Amino acid sequence: MSRNLSITLLLLAFATALMLAGPTSHAWQSATATQEHGAMGGSTMGPMTPENHLKMLTEKLNLTEDQQAKLKPILEDQSKQMKAIHDDALAPADKQAKMKEVHESSAEKINAVLTPDQQAEWKQMRQEMMEKHKEMKGQGQMDHQ
Repeated sequence: MSRNLSITLLLLAFATALMLAGPTSHAWQSATATQEHGAMGGSTMGPMTPENHLKMLTEKLNLTEDQQAKLKPILEDQSKQMKAIHDDALAPADKQAKMKEVHESSAEKINAVLTPDQQAEWKQMRQEMMEKHKEMKGQGQMDHQ
């Protein structure tokens, strides 16, 4: 159970960094998954720090320098909030709910920085990550039955 909780929390942190908005906000993956599988299915980038997340978004969405400057503090704040929630002694369901709130709040801020074309691409990226998360979650549950 403890391993499942750790994996779940790591999945939540990663997905938050990748899936920052809308109806897909319940899909989550971890920095560990990023190290093992690469960000967004691409090349392995290491842990999904705010800097790595910004780099990935810059490459995938062709962000301008102005957009990068606006997104960096949003991603850093989100990371700090997620770490605080992770370190809190809450029940897993409460942690997930709080992380979802942070995720949705950050998503609104990030979405406001993106152009309509970038928003569409970002939405597609989040949907792909949600599908990967569902596959991983399904496999994990089957492994423990």
